[in-house]
Amino acid sequence: MEITRVGAALGARVEGLALDRGLDAAAVEQLYAALLEHKVLVVPAPTMTPDQHMALGRALGEIEVHAFFPNLGPGYEHVSVLDSDDGTTASMWHSDETFLEHPPMGTMTHAKELPAVGGDTLFCSTAAAYQALSPGMKRYLEGLTAVHDLANIAMLRNRFGAPWDQLAEAIAGERWTRHPVVRTHPETGEQGLFVNPTYTRFIDGLPPDEGDMLLPFLYRHQAKEQFTYRHRWAPGDLLIWDNRATMHIALNDFEGHRLMYRVSVVGTASR
Repeated sequence: MEITRVGAALGARVEGLALDRGLDAAAVEQLYAALLEHKVLVVPAPTMTPDQHMALGRALGEIEVHAFFPNLGPGYEHVSVLDSDDGTTASMWHSDETFLEHPPMGTMTHAKELPAVGGDTLFCSTAAAYQALSPGMKRYLEGLTAVHDLANIAMLRNRFGAPWDQLAEAIAGERWTRHPVVRTHPETGEQGLFVNPTYTRFIDGLPPDEGDMLLPFLYRHQAKEQFTYRHRWAPGDLLIWDNRATMHIALNDFEGHRLMYRVSVVGTASR
């Protein structure tokens, strides 16, 4: 396995990963160590099958059935389908499923069909962004928690014609939780920001105007160029990212068909 950095803040390319033969324990350990170090891994996998995709996920931990994305169906419920023809374009910065008490530890997305141009995915290191904050801001954020839910997505869908009952269900449902604004990575010990404009609703205990000022600042700060890596997809690319230490956005700047298969590995509670 050959690992080469592709970004200054995060990102590495992994060559020589023999997914068709399965990975032994040493290979899994090396891959996971690279994920912890680089946060985003690019793996050429043009012939990877859904079965191999799930097997790789299970090598890293328990895999999930996604909360709302469609999947490949019986026997392949753990393989989510992100199809632009169905309107699935994640064109807002986010960490995956932070409305869950245990958001995914990591996500693996496989490019099946790509538009001729556009549709890149940007990633940012939330750890690097946190480290760049001033000591005063770090002290201010210490101990703060934020509510994460599906209301922002539901409100956007409502604006584009989704029925009102979907909005009411998203707000009243159980898919919400609280996370620390600054999360400690359970394995590296790194501290990183853990708020995002897709799922974070508000910060507990702050006056609304103060929280409404703080959150946009943190969103902009995390997305600064020095903390980011931009991936231009090639057919068959498999991207693996550490959801505990990154945000990402899929750019909705393309025409044509963009089809991705995705498997996510269950995470642990925030602290």
